[in-house]
Amino acid sequence: MHLHVLGCSGSDLPGYNLTSFLINKTILLDAGSVTSSMPLASQAEVQEILITHAHLDHIKDILFLADNLIELVARNEHGAVRVRGLAPVLESIRTHLLNDTIWPDFTVLPTFSNPVLTYAQLDPGVWVDMAGLRVVTIPVNHATAASGYLLLNPASGRHFAFTGDTGPTDRWWTFLNELPFDLENLIIEASFPNAMEELALLSRHLTPKLLRAELNKLHTRPKIYISHMKSTFSTEIQEQLHQALDGYMFHLLRDGEDIFF
Repeated sequence: MHLHVLGCSGSDLPGYNLTSFLINKTILLDAGSVTSSMPLASQAEVQEILITHAHLDHIKDILFLADNLIELVARNEHGAVRVRGLAPVLESIRTHLLNDTIWPDFTVLPTFSNPVLTYAQLDPGVWVDMAGLRVVTIPVNHATAASGYLLLNPASGRHFAFTGDTGPTDRWWTFLNELPFDLENLIIEASFPNAMEELALLSRHLTPKLLRAELNKLHTRPKIYISHMKSTFSTEIQEQLHQALDGYMFHLLRDGEDIFF
């Protein structure tokens, strides 16, 4: 699997893109920084969008991607892009975002029978086939109906898991421990430094110290990829990660980099 990091920051500042990953050129995993990071020709290759939760920094570029693709759809040069997530997440997007008040409803534009976007509900723990991959979503502890994803290439067995935003959680780790294979790659957040643990817990995020406590719930030691650092505290968080993740292989994700699983 080819993962291109469009954005991996917990802050929207110049040089820091919000969370969004492009998988095998056709699947978006969250959509915080899409249209500002991809040329139109690449945007036109997108077929699926997997959403972890409905916070704006993870969904905002669904709006602008739809706007960029409508002409192609109107000319029958592009099919509908499927927005996938748990039912409450899709309902939040439908009710509060694509509602003809905040933004046009691209699930009925350019026409009801030929829309730019469609919704596809996912159910926790139920695997689905998507563009040659198998995908499953499992709830985590963050916003309403927040969930992480595991993406598996059944042909090669290569895979990775992505928590999205999360605070301390349990069901996610139970699921990973019960997989019929050992987890190899995990993308997980570390939003705040250790001194801000109270705020991290209130907002349901992790610090390096909390991250290590979560990883101790796993029966295996995958390679760790760190995302969603608040840019203001990134230097402090990075220093603390070296101590917190002692014994782990870990990598700090960077906007624009390519990773092959």
